[in-house]
Amino acid sequence: MQSSPPSLFLSAERADALAAWRSSEPDVVSLHLPIDAAGLYPAVLERLIREAPDSDPLLKPLGRDLERVAAFVRGGFAPSAGRRGLCVYSCAKHGVFDAFAVPEPFNPSLAAAERPILGPLASLRRPYRRFLALLCDGERARFLEVYLGEWRELESSRGDYAAGGLAALAARAEALRAARRADLFVLGAGPELVGALEPLLSPLLREGLIVEPLLGPERPAAAVCERVAHNEREARLVRESVLVQGFLDGLEAGSAVAGLEAVVEALQGGRARLLLVRDAWAKMGRCCPGCGRLSVDHRSCPFCFRATELVLDLVAELCDRAAAAGVEVFRIGDNPRFDAAGRIGARLAERAPARREVPVSRALRGLFATKDPRSPAARPRFA
Repeated sequence: MQSSPPSLFLSAERADALAAWRSSEPDVVSLHLPIDAAGLYPAVLERLIREAPDSDPLLKPLGRDLERVAAFVRGGFAPSAGRRGLCVYSCAKHGVFDAFAVPEPFNPSLAAAERPILGPLASLRRPYRRFLALLCDGERARFLEVYLGEWRELESSRGDYAAGGLAALAARAEALRAARRADLFVLGAGPELVGALEPLLSPLLREGLIVEPLLGPERPAAAVCERVAHNEREARLVRESVLVQGFLDGLEAGSAVAGLEAVVEALQGGRARLLLVRDAWAKMGRCCPGCGRLSVDHRSCPFCFRATELVLDLVAELCDRAAAAGVEVFRIGDNPRFDAAGRIGARLAERAPARREVPVSRALRGLFATKDPRSPAARPRFA
């Protein structure tokens, strides 16, 4: 673990190290912060730190970690167009400090625990792939790794590849693919070199091959990252179209639900397997401080009868809970058909049952049975 603020690139090795590491005390601070184009994210951090003693008592003795996190966000982090979320993990006692930028916004949170809170970060594994890029010509070869909109230069070499050094280059590409756990392989080379190198690649490299003849070893890494991001956006648009069509078909077949209230019920009932939500859409809701159940507008919890509290962004809270439960969250862009269906929906693991009304007000009377008026308060009976 590094004690100084690292680069914002999340390698598989760093992810494994964070997941395996654990402190003996709840002194690991985890920050998840949405990065907005207007630059208001420092104010969001200030609010989280100001409310920290009340929101999480474990943060009270961790003032040094909070200062490190705040100093990095204010001065060590440089926002850009592709960086929509930032997560920071700090444990000054053990010299741990890690930060990662991602292309998806986070629900703002600041908490302390015995280990880093990696749920929001782990939820990005499904929708985003890890790329290994090889840029080469007849004399030079460069390897780069691209993931979540960030890049890292792995190595560079020179040789007479046109005269017979391609077999060693292909072997090195396979070794790096296995070591870096890359999902897709980008080959930036001219047509002749691609034709000579492709037969030498391993089956796994050929299966995930993306040929980019306009990319060469002289191109800057930022340009390579942008080209990879373009390919990823195109692939996401294709998958988005497929998911929306499958969701609309599921509504007719009863294997999907639409609308915020129906999605809340399906997710909390453990029946959701895929959550689709309109990007940048927010909606206020309610949360019970006793049982933690979410609702759209119930001011009294229908299950434990406590007064509910306001949730500023119910949609973001649903996404966080879905990711923590292992449910894939996919953000939909500008899609009129999906917007018309309610801007949020869920594919179900089983067919949606007939909707049951939440027992509130007078409906509760029919769910109570009392044998003896002197007996303790009866509990509701749910069908």
